Amino acid sequence: MNKAALMAFFFLISSCIIMFGFVFPSNNIVQFSIEKNINCDSSSSIDWDALLSSATLTANQLLQYFLWTNHSSCQLSHYFGGIMMKNPSGLAGQKVVCIDPKVAPKPRKCLVYSFGINNEWSFDEKMSLYGCEVFSFDPSMGLDHHVHSPGNIHFYNWGLGDRNEYDQELNWTIRSLSSIYETLSIRHGRKVIDYLKIDIEYSEWIALPDIISSGMLSKVRQLGIEVHLEVTDSLEQHLERARVLRSIEKSGMIRFDSEYNPWYFGNFTKFHLTGSLGYEIAWYNGKLFHDA
Repeated sequence: MNKAALMAFFFLISSCIIMFGFVFPSNNIVQFSIEKNINCDSSSSIDWDALLSSATLTANQLLQYFLWTNHSSCQLSHYFGGIMMKNPSGLAGQKVVCIDPKVAPKPRKCLVYSFGINNEWSFDEKMSLYGCEVFSFDPSMGLDHHVHSPGNIHFYNWGLGDRNEYDQELNWTIRSLSSIYETLSIRHGRKVIDYLKIDIEYSEWIALPDIISSGMLSKVRQLGIEVHLEVTDSLEQHLERARVLRSIEKSGMIRFDSEYNPWYFGNFTKFHLTGSLGYEIAWYNGKLFHDA
């Protein structure tokens, strides 16, 4: 092998590693032990349905599904929002948007739904600056409906769930996505939701089955979710959640990004593994390409 070919080989290997087996050293800096090297494109050929139905599925294999990036499905993606964190240093809360012309939000015409604000408006403000009309939702902030400034951002104190209900204990109004869309269509029309952001601290597992069964995914061009895993859940419970995500993909949504949360680690108590409990995963709708 000549020098140029050797350098190209090592570049390919170094840029296409998926890492498993997270460990915490005594200095509290997150490190990784490499269990398996996977070519960036090879994971796209994995039969995920077979893997997720395998009787011998391991925890590491399950995390491989959550970490599967499928980056090659989007040629250009941008990250919007986020706040600076330490140990490790980096931006937390960024949401990735595919900017490929076939699915990119069109400035001055795009619609964004953003669930889960927690007084951190950076994603919503950046999408407003990009040129989208943004509807933001969070019942936990103690705020009434209002127009957030600066930006074209309309805030509603509704939470996202699988039905319309009132949580008396939390004093929260919970609504399904289809109900919210029907109510707000008087404001934005029956437009496609160009980007649906969901970051609602475990409640995604309640809302997602309804979003899928109600057919609302047919009105969503891009979807970004931070999924949360519970340290006390069994492998089977985590597998059921992976199957929910897989049903999103089987409905026509194409994954184009996945990033683990380096500030949200824990020890899974039902199987021997320490790893990230949060994953930012994004898809675009393969049935909602823009006209050429």
